[in-house]
Amino acid sequence: MEYTAPVPTRNYKVVIKCCTYNQEKYIEDALNGFVRQKTNFPFCAIVVDDCSTDGNVEIIKRYEREYPDIIKGVYLPVNMYRNPKKNIYFKPWEDCAQYIAYCEGDDYWIDDHKLQRQVDFLDSHPEYTLCFHNALVRYQDNPKSDHIQSVFTTGDFSTLDLFKKWMLPLASIVVRRSLFDSSEYKLLSQKIHGGILVFLAASKTGKVYGLSECLSVYRKNEGGVSNNMSIGYCEQVLYDFAKATEDEASINYRKSATISALSLYMPKLLKGDKDAKELLRVAREIDKMIPVKAFLKMFTRMPINILRSTIKR
Repeated sequence: MEYTAPVPTRNYKVVIKCCTYNQEKYIEDALNGFVRQKTNFPFCAIVVDDCSTDGNVEIIKRYEREYPDIIKGVYLPVNMYRNPKKNIYFKPWEDCAQYIAYCEGDDYWIDDHKLQRQVDFLDSHPEYTLCFHNALVRYQDNPKSDHIQSVFTTGDFSTLDLFKKWMLPLASIVVRRSLFDSSEYKLLSQKIHGGILVFLAASKTGKVYGLSECLSVYRKNEGGVSNNMSIGYCEQVLYDFAKATEDEASINYRKSATISALSLYMPKLLKGDKDAKELLRVAREIDKMIPVKAFLKMFTRMPINILRSTIKR
């Protein structure tokens, strides 16, 4: 039998979308960030548990009992990781909201006025589709210190800016619900998925505003998927995203970035490195001239005697 999600009985100014799976160590931080928000408008958090096998569900249910007006749990009976069908459980709540916010179960908000600040900005600036902010990166089970995710100045962000300042935290987004009905979003959603879809679609439908302040924490797990992606895979994905926007400045920027990446990997390529070979293959598929330009860039940057010694190693 298919699980039926709870149905909203009122409208909300903001609906928070939170997906979580086996995050009993972290989920309380996320939930506390929700219930501590101080706003002059109604909001709720839809917390979709993707069939966790740890104590995640019990924690969410406890918060549901304590904060029934804010926390709304959805408990999937089977794991639907990467299955877009799980998004159907958010749909009824999205439809009753003016704005959508995001926060994964292992990230959390650290400013009690985060939602109020972003909504106030969007309410008073109807030409803007999305408002985001900076975040602190926090490593789990790692002695590395916290650091700011991206260095940027508060202000407007174009599609190109979003590629240049790529590390934009999902937990920072507040976006107009109307974005998801736009032709730009529907077209892009046929080509790309994930949080970047929201950022890029917003930049194509209206204006995007970024706050340089860190209002949330992005947890980073050294064993996480993003930390095990090869350089070639990352370059391909980023180029595909840029190409999907049909923004020439963004496409050219990604080509330039691939040239720079390959030029740095060129010494490894000359020694037969596996990752460097994959990056070369991707570069050729993007543009057959990229390897030539990368070699010339490396050659002009590196003195010939160092180049010779590198090849001989």
